[in-house]
Amino acid sequence: MFSFVIRRLAVAIPTLLVLVIISFILMYAAPGGPFNSERPLPPEVLANIEAKYGLDQPFWAQIANYVWGVVTSFDFGPSFQYKDRSVNDIIAQGFPVTLTYGFWSFVVAVTVGVSLGVAAAIRQNSWLDYLAVGISVGAQVLPNFVMAPILVLTFTLWLGWLPGGGWNGGQWQNLVMPVIALSTSYMASIARITRSSMLEVLNTNFIRTARAKGLPMRRVIWRHAMKPAMLPVLSYLGPAFVGMITGSVVIDVFFSTGGIGQFFVNSAFNRDYSVIMGITILVGALTIFFNLVVDVLYAWIDPKIRY
Repeated sequence: MFSFVIRRLAVAIPTLLVLVIISFILMYAAPGGPFNSERPLPPEVLANIEAKYGLDQPFWAQIANYVWGVVTSFDFGPSFQYKDRSVNDIIAQGFPVTLTYGFWSFVVAVTVGVSLGVAAAIRQNSWLDYLAVGISVGAQVLPNFVMAPILVLTFTLWLGWLPGGGWNGGQWQNLVMPVIALSTSYMASIARITRSSMLEVLNTNFIRTARAKGLPMRRVIWRHAMKPAMLPVLSYLGPAFVGMITGSVVIDVFFSTGGIGQFFVNSAFNRDYSVIMGITILVGALTIFFNLVVDVLYAWIDPKIRY
């Protein structure tokens, strides 16, 4: 297992390097630049600005300098659009926000999704199964860009129970609607995967043997069926967790949370290369890390899996 983890970490480094290079190529392939606007700058001023940020250097030199700064000091460089702020400052401001509501969205999605899936599988073709499937389908067809305005209309404008936006230090009143809007579609997918996986496990021979021995159904579910049924769910939870904790553009826009999703969109519109690169590397690194965590959990849940 240790050698497997080392190999995966060794592969992560060139993977991130390829991600950086491709991102640079795609950004520079697009027309325009970070300092182009409707009112063009004088050539002398534009040349001085590009020299300050190193944009006058050859393409390969810009990539080399950027990678060296990230590897040696985790420095993603200055922002081109946010004056006197570095990319590290922007990530330090926005990522804790997205991490907070993303973490609670993950907890809600996993708790509700697994519970619905297990209940539907145990009571197959009963009213409970139909209810769980109906909730899952309803949540699946209401993505966050549809759920967010519905929540604002219902709980803010009509009922007046919750604030329609803002962060306010992460108070629970400001967390409820972003968590619901972000977790519903993930919860539906988790419930669907859990139900199908649990049904498959409940029809295996070792479960029939455990039930034939007279073991209580609760013990059969928790001691024998849950671990193998969770393997397909874990495959989904790795990228899902990254998707939730790195924020959502829709959530940041509708609820004005101040997360990195909004910074990412603004940087794309403003051609703020350094912010785009910093957030892209953050998401890529988290994706690689949590996929590794999922692989390790696979071996812990199923002893037959060995790397």
